Amino acid sequence: MFSIETSWPDVQAYFKTNDSVMIITGSLECHGVHNPLGVDTLVPEALAQRIEKQTEILVLPALPFGSCDYLRGFPGTVSLSTETLRRVLQEIVDSMRAHGARRFLFLNGHGGNLPALEQVALKLNSQGDLGIIANWWQMAKEIDPAWGGGHGGGEETAAMLAICPQAVHRERCRESTLKPLSENITTTGFKTVQFKGVTLTMPQPIAAICDNGWTGPDHPAAASASWGETMLEAISQLLVQLIDELKHIPLGEAHEVR
Repeated sequence: MFSIETSWPDVQAYFKTNDSVMIITGSLECHGVHNPLGVDTLVPEALAQRIEKQTEILVLPALPFGSCDYLRGFPGTVSLSTETLRRVLQEIVDSMRAHGARRFLFLNGHGGNLPALEQVALKLNSQGDLGIIANWWQMAKEIDPAWGGGHGGGEETAAMLAICPQAVHRERCRESTLKPLSENITTTGFKTVQFKGVTLTMPQPIAAICDNGWTGPDHPAAASASWGETMLEAISQLLVQLIDELKHIPLGEAHEVR
């Protein structure tokens, strides 16, 4: 049941027998020169479309903006502060709780949203409700390690080819080289550098180290619609099972967060 397509009496009726809600969190940010800005929103939305057909859960409209400080340098990126995002999510949760929601599945498409999501989920779990976060790209890697990737690479490009191929410019796929910090310090990711085999944390603006916005071991040129379809189907099936499992978990007592 998608709330955006549902009348309030039908939502009211839903909450008489159900207390589960799905909140989709995405972003609007660079995913390479070949992918659209909305990858992090479009992929979890596509998963929700599959899930909703197979199990009963109230799905809220996707939140298309996230915390994207690392990618501010690329045109079109919209970034909310972690605190702003946390407050928006908390007020969405509070609104749903007022109507009877107690079990919240956050279907997340963007890693930068996690600090805010974790705070909201912690509060839910501390007050005796249930809050759980599903990061689709992490699920993909754990279902099949061959699917694991970086940012805007083969994993995300494959998902987009399966759900919105017209938005992918495959002819633009090219190598992405990360600018080293020095002769002896290599940049290995958005937040990491390596010195003499040791990984260190060094958050950097992506535009300063990468000229096209994708990184990772999974070259986007290797992506295919069949890869994306197989991956999305596997994730959606697992999430359907998770939702059904969560419905049977007894809600706990409130525990003060110290």
